[in-house]
Amino acid sequence: MTIRIRNFNILRKYSPTLILFIFLVSGTGCSHVNPYYRSDDLKPSNITITKEQIKSRILLIGDSGQPQKNEPGLAKLLQWASFIPEKTTLFFLGDNIYPAGMPPENSPGREEAEWRLMAQINVIQKSGAEGIFIPGNHDWAHNGSSGRAAVRREADFINGILTGEDNFLPMNGCPEPAIMDVDGARIIILDTHVWYEDEPEKIFADCPSSSPEKVFEELHQIIAGTSPDLKIVVVGHHPLVSFGPRGGHFFWKDHLFPLTRLVNWLWIPLPAIGSLYPLARSTFLKNRNDSGSPYHKKMKVQLTEVFCQNKPLIYAAGHDHSLQVLEGGAASDYLVVSGAGSHGKLYDVGHGDETLFAHRHTGFMAVDFLNDGRILLRTVEPGETEVVFELWLNESK
Repeated sequence: MTIRIRNFNILRKYSPTLILFIFLVSGTGCSHVNPYYRSDDLKPSNITITKEQIKSRILLIGDSGQPQKNEPGLAKLLQWASFIPEKTTLFFLGDNIYPAGMPPENSPGREEAEWRLMAQINVIQKSGAEGIFIPGNHDWAHNGSSGRAAVRREADFINGILTGEDNFLPMNGCPEPAIMDVDGARIIILDTHVWYEDEPEKIFADCPSSSPEKVFEELHQIIAGTSPDLKIVVVGHHPLVSFGPRGGHFFWKDHLFPLTRLVNWLWIPLPAIGSLYPLARSTFLKNRNDSGSPYHKKMKVQLTEVFCQNKPLIYAAGHDHSLQVLEGGAASDYLVVSGAGSHGKLYDVGHGDETLFAHRHTGFMAVDFLNDGRILLRTVEPGETEVVFELWLNESK
């Protein structure tokens, strides 16, 4: 939504509050409550994939930590994970428990936290697929001082229920990148929180990699040592680029109805007053987890530099509560934002030059590596139209 004022004399009739509001919202965009496609040829064409064609499947969903009863996104995720479970790996991309991770046993909020986590664990158990959880800023006690203890409690709970190898990575609340190879791809699993700590060397003193610089070095070795026959997919919590609030983008609703960010149905108009929040958040009250913060800028610079040596096919993250597929530029072939795992926590989303697809809707991303060498990325949503976006990632093959 863009507001143009053709006759500035009109403003004299109105209060300074209204004038301030008009200027603050001027140039803000509309959120994509309907799917956005850069071009019509990116709209889904109902590609059918059989079990026999699939070499391996990965499913990417983030920010699932406040599920409703019978959460629609998780129900659809279960269907897709059950299609070919022996070849499927689910990645929960952080913020698995809102609001502040896993509390200690017998403390207030513990029972609710376990229920929220079990709603996600049940998808893994019922489908028979493999599942991996990674931490987000809310799992880190919402950047609290007790964050590492909360992450370890969450890992203990998950690994105590799911049998086999560790299902919470990286291990031990340390930031060392973890590696998982599936047929046709190497998955590199990051805890991006290491970039958002003021004193990471103190928090991770007992870890082999205790700083972003040491993680950078280890990533360099991992990527350099990856066979060219394997496509690289990197998963973390914080996206490199996003066109939602976490990426510094706000919309007319944020200015006019700011309380809807707290409660979806609280449509109380607060012009000008509502604009103070996005204005402050983009200037002097920057959230360290947003793209405008120095923490994020450092992460983006370092990850882009290390990825340049052997560009990943996909960098996938959550954090912004929407579904986005972007061209990755120097960092990767494609950037995926899949942070719409909780229907009640969706964020507005716009688009930029890099955007191929964007939608404010519950859902997840599916990547199928096929036996003939092709790779298909799809955006899946609960509803009448199941697949709302699909793209062959290596059509040249």
